[in-house]
Amino acid sequence: MTAYRFRIKFDPDPTSLWRDIVVGADRTITELQSAINPAVGLDQGHLWFVGEDEDYWDSAVKYQCPQEYEESLSGDPLLRTERIENAGDVTIGEMTRQLGLEQYDRICYLYDYGDEWRFYAILKEVLSDEPSDKEPAIVKEKGDPINDQYDPPETGESDPPLPEPLYSVLPETAVPVADLRELEERDRVVHVIPLLSLETGFGAVCERFAIQFEDTGYVIENFQPGWQIVEEVDGVDKTEEELLAALADAVREWHAEIAEISGAMTGQHFDEETVEAMHVELEAELERKGYGHL
Repeated sequence: MTAYRFRIKFDPDPTSLWRDIVVGADRTITELQSAINPAVGLDQGHLWFVGEDEDYWDSAVKYQCPQEYEESLSGDPLLRTERIENAGDVTIGEMTRQLGLEQYDRICYLYDYGDEWRFYAILKEVLSDEPSDKEPAIVKEKGDPINDQYDPPETGESDPPLPEPLYSVLPETAVPVADLRELEERDRVVHVIPLLSLETGFGAVCERFAIQFEDTGYVIENFQPGWQIVEEVDGVDKTEEELLAALADAVREWHAEIAEISGAMTGQHFDEETVEAMHVELEAELERKGYGHL
């Protein structure tokens, strides 16, 4: 009994549109793809493939839609630079083994070779208590689906405001660290953790932080045109410490994702030491609060 939870993210704007899908190990890649498209607002009328990491066209292995795979069999295999598999025959479990996927590893998904709708999927969790034949199911989501796939991709600027009390107290730009810590005095706020503080002539200001309410946690960052939630953590059935631990893990995962995105944009490789350096404020704040063991 094994299933996988993938977070499918819209590559051009990964913080504004994503879907969590749980799928059994015995289901095929084609079945997973058939759940992705309607969930994000795309049709099923074009060719597609799933590939390694975020390599897209440069993937060494491509799991092609059955239609394209059948057509590609007539081509000269000596001219191929990648290994081609039929997404209709390969199960999710087989794909994870073939690619050596572990938790937080990624695959890419490209739909419509003309418009090139690009998504990537993070393996968020391996679920050993779920049936292997579980049909793909959406379990969590953020952002509205694409309204018209033939229009240019939207950037998510119309995202709803932050939940109270954040929306009424946060300016559009960086906020003083001292002001953030004062939020902990509010009844509903349990913890506030500055994550990206910058020293200015007016003192330290913060552009990334985590905040924990009684039943929810958020990782928040200052993007244009203002503050946006990059991760929401459900605290239902969790103790205060369990929710804080889950929120800290979400921060660490986001830092790793930032490094991946920055590396893709700059062509540089950011190693684990770079990511660990991004955790400095998180670890210091946890230690200060008496939760250094998390």
